[in-house]
Amino acid sequence: MILSLYIMLMTTISFSIYLSSTPISLGISILMMALLLSCTFASVMSSWFAFLIFLIYIGGMLVMFAYFLALTPNQHSIPMFNIPILIMSLLTLYFILFVTDMKMMSMSDFSDSFVFLYSQFNSPILILFVLILLLAMVIVVKLTYRSKGPLRPFF
Repeated sequence: MILSLYIMLMTTISFSIYLSSTPISLGISILMMALLLSCTFASVMSSWFAFLIFLIYIGGMLVMFAYFLALTPNQHSIPMFNIPILIMSLLTLYFILFVTDMKMMSMSDFSDSFVFLYSQFNSPILILFVLILLLAMVIVVKLTYRSKGPLRPFF
């Protein structure tokens, strides 16, 4: 049942992406979509796979969002009362409250997943991921120069 909740929320957010008019609302929608996608993967597959998919998805989308934001002129958005977003939100709340039978995760299940994450069995994989991230950070720092900064200076 929780899987159907995630799928309904992802569908609602994907429909609301078309209604976003500013880059900020588009970025928030993409972040919510990535979070729901990783929660769906975590409920179906392992949490490691969901975490990696989340990092890859967010990294790629934030780079694209940063370029889009750098090339778009500043726009002042006026908050409006948008009927389609209100209807989709109310329908989503209806399905969440009345249709699905949500089963909450207990704290013992949550602590067991963290124990498995940092167990002796997974320590070489964890160290490998930390070293890969450290190597990627060092490579990015060495490849970028101060003169070859962003497209638009932020000062």
